[in-house]
Amino acid sequence: MPYKHLLVFLLMIFFTASGCSVGMAMSGQERQDTSVVYPGSPRSVVIAKLGPPETSTKNGDGTYTDSYLIVKGNAPSTGRAVAHGALDVLTLGAWELIGTPMELGAGYERKSRLIIRYDANDKIADIQEKSVEKEG
Repeated sequence: MPYKHLLVFLLMIFFTASGCSVGMAMSGQERQDTSVVYPGSPRSVVIAKLGPPETSTKNGDGTYTDSYLIVKGNAPSTGRAVAHGALDVLTLGAWELIGTPMELGAGYERKSRLIIRYDANDKIADIQEKSVEKEG
């Protein structure tokens, strides 16, 4: 009878843990559209497209410098989802302990920070992109 409890426990883990990495692989993470970020683009258009900046500094000359954390994203993948699903079944859900952090890390490593300096007319004068190092 002790095997019955182990089987119930394993089935509970399988049904509660499976699917996270599969769902993450199917949905991916949207790539932020930075098509409006180019020299001469108005600040209002950039904010409308990317949302409010992470930081915004009013410089001594009245111009602004804004900072955005940009997620490059990872495309949805049916192949990755099928592989995760198959490994979930083969390992009775234990694969989620590896697959979920793996999917989380796939999008995290593709972040950068855009530093945008505007001129007196609130048009982009300078753009710098810096990669964001993995925290932790």
